[in-house]
Amino acid sequence: MGGVDETSGDLAQALYDQIVVRSVRVSSARAAEAAKLTENIFRAVNIALVNELKIVYDRMGIDIWEVLDAAATKPFGFMRFNPGPGWGGHCIPLDPFYLSWKAREYGAPLR
Repeated sequence: MGGVDETSGDLAQALYDQIVVRSVRVSSARAAEAAKLTENIFRAVNIALVNELKIVYDRMGIDIWEVLDAAATKPFGFMRFNPGPGWGGHCIPLDPFYLSWKAREYGAPLR
């Protein structure tokens, strides 16, 4: 979490420290929001990817669950996502589009 200034950051941390096992403080509310966007977009991309892989592997006669089980044995670089009905929540599907819109505002359009 972060605040718009030091005092609001301290107050937010004091609140969250009472209700969560571990809080993570960042330098600002903007950095906290960027961390949330990054995590949500990472999940959205990987959920979309595994759902696409499920479709193509089914057509190829390859068992997606066998593939994911094998890939999960890699000691680095793989985080398992399972195919399913969708993303869930209201942030996950919107956050990639929000960041893309915001990036254009800063003259850094995303591909």
